[in-house]
Amino acid sequence: MPFDFKYREILTGEGQLGPYPLEKLPRTDAATTRHTEETARRSYDDQPFAAARRGELGKAVQEGERRFFKSEPILAAMTGVQSQLAGYELPPVAEEKAPLPDDRRILTRHIKSLAYFLGADMVGVCKLPETAVYTNDPQGRPISCDYEYAITIINVKHTDTIRASYGREWIDDPVSFQVYQQCGLQCQNIADYIRRLGYPAYPSIMGTYPTLITPLIIESGLGEGSRLGIAINPFVGAAFKAAAVLTDFPLEPDKPIDFGLREYCANCRICAEQCFMQAVSGREKETYNGYETYRQDRNRCFSGIMTNPIGNFCQRCAKTCPWNRPDNRPEDFRGWDGDLDHLYKSVDRQAEHMRRNDFVEPDEHKNKWWFPLEYKDGRIIEAPEFDYKDHYARMERLKKGKSGPNGDI
Repeated sequence: MPFDFKYREILTGEGQLGPYPLEKLPRTDAATTRHTEETARRSYDDQPFAAARRGELGKAVQEGERRFFKSEPILAAMTGVQSQLAGYELPPVAEEKAPLPDDRRILTRHIKSLAYFLGADMVGVCKLPETAVYTNDPQGRPISCDYEYAITIINVKHTDTIRASYGREWIDDPVSFQVYQQCGLQCQNIADYIRRLGYPAYPSIMGTYPTLITPLIIESGLGEGSRLGIAINPFVGAAFKAAAVLTDFPLEPDKPIDFGLREYCANCRICAEQCFMQAVSGREKETYNGYETYRQDRNRCFSGIMTNPIGNFCQRCAKTCPWNRPDNRPEDFRGWDGDLDHLYKSVDRQAEHMRRNDFVEPDEHKNKWWFPLEYKDGRIIEAPEFDYKDHYARMERLKKGKSGPNGDI
């Protein structure tokens, strides 16, 4: 070995590497998402963004998609920066491989340590499922599945801002881009570094995404599939964004986790009840593309986002998921021994807290630090804000089991 490992015990040991105790989560040989038949690769053209761009969801949605990333000044600023991150030109793969240990476990802990050094909140590794790779890119060019592994990275959203928003306001996409940028910077650095070591690597980040991300989160042991249609993490719920580095660097995959979310989501329908567009399924799981899932009405969801008059996105379902608890910081899990009951008690407290307050945070009204602004005809103007009277009227209909206009609640 080229290195003296008495100085590198962190790479040979079993200790926790990152801020969250991922090492203490229960692992399983197969992900809890049940597959009933073969899963086909998806086309990038199936995305709602692509369908909206083609006009398949109506003219209003098409117009909303055209102006979406330029609709609000914070989002416009962040989109510009993200495009620079996505367009970063990686160096060629070095012709000669660097002298490294031949122990995959050591190399995996090395790459994870690099990700944590760069600021990642959680990191996992999986074999890259071919079904997670799109068949084609936005320009219609075919994508081949040429990489063996995915290094999946999670960054946690700004919790205080999430708690201050109703979930359909002008800040709700910038709160995602804040972590998209962290993911992009980290993944570009890691991909660049791996290529310098002599191995191919490519980032799957906002602006490039050759892959679906949810399957990588699940296979990397960072979350389970949920009623929301996305992965939920046991520590931070849905309050995160993720990206990945695809590579042939010799790594040791993590196993998926099972913290009981499948059973929890079967009984909890808060996200479905609180969805403004009623696009989240309140029904049982269905089989879609060969696996069992809560089938979302993606077009209905996306149409509501693109035509939202009081914001530029909607994350109401994710905000109200009780796994999005306030005690989600690393220090809240310091000394945690892996007891899942501790997590569930926290989730139950959050669910009760939300019900007691009619699903509005008590301090929500006074902690909105952003201004309601939007672009119109090239000018920034004052924008309309969410009217909480609408929320309380909907809550009354929900309590009485009555339907509102168009069958919503």
